[in-house]
Amino acid sequence: MTEEELFASIYTHDTIYLPPSEQKSAALEVALGCSHAKCRFCDFAKDPFHIHSLERIRRNMQILGQFRPDAYRLFLLGENAFVLDYEKLSVIFDMTDQYMPNIHEFAMYSRIDDIARKTDEELRFLHQMGLTTLHIGLESGSDSILLEQKKGVTSMDMLTQLRRLEDVGIEYYVTIILGLGGRHFSVHHALSTARLLNQLHPADIWCLKLNLWEDTPLYKDVKKGHFDMMNDAEMLWEERILLENLAVTDCMFHDTTVLNTYTIQGHLPEEKALLLDAIDMLLSSFG
Repeated sequence: MTEEELFASIYTHDTIYLPPSEQKSAALEVALGCSHAKCRFCDFAKDPFHIHSLERIRRNMQILGQFRPDAYRLFLLGENAFVLDYEKLSVIFDMTDQYMPNIHEFAMYSRIDDIARKTDEELRFLHQMGLTTLHIGLESGSDSILLEQKKGVTSMDMLTQLRRLEDVGIEYYVTIILGLGGRHFSVHHALSTARLLNQLHPADIWCLKLNLWEDTPLYKDVKKGHFDMMNDAEMLWEERILLENLAVTDCMFHDTTVLNTYTIQGHLPEEKALLLDAIDMLLSSFG
């Protein structure tokens, strides 16, 4: 087996999806699929949900350590890897002492209900063991949109659980989906999301425009005329409303999908005016 084949053997798929801020992190696959797998817009949970055995994780970490011996940050791969219980996560964190001794920070994707299943004490201990960051898809702050898209949690669930993370010192990066409410609920989506975020302290807000994936329920709704899909200019206006109403502090704001060409990025609140100017400039291109 070549080195390339050995490295590839620790991953199920050829492509590894990491958040933009985690591109330098070593990536260890611990699960496949999503424990919820009901969101009507999502195409990233095609794999049946499965948590790898500790034996497989140990073997993969041993190999990963050979390729990334100097890595200091480990990202646990899985649609929502934080679904793993406290005991299993603790064992995985401890494994790095043997196979990746330079690791002292951990990050992963999480759902809100993954946080809810852990006690305050477990969250605190995981943070003490090196869990620094959770990446969480909020998508919207609107309960009606969350319900319609079968997200499985409410805005109050989000508020409660994210405040628990704040209490123990675990930072969180959140994703918002522009256009998720469709044309009719665009302003409601933007204002409800801003209202939720303004009660929290996310380290990073990442806006993604809604992408229609074939065979998803939302895609079928659009084809049947049951969902009024927004165009790029309308999503930019929605983003402007969201940003204009944000009052978060010490938070990065990103949009890497606007017009499929440009990246909007800045630190809030001090660069808010510059971000709004950038959006206005892009909007002017539509005439």
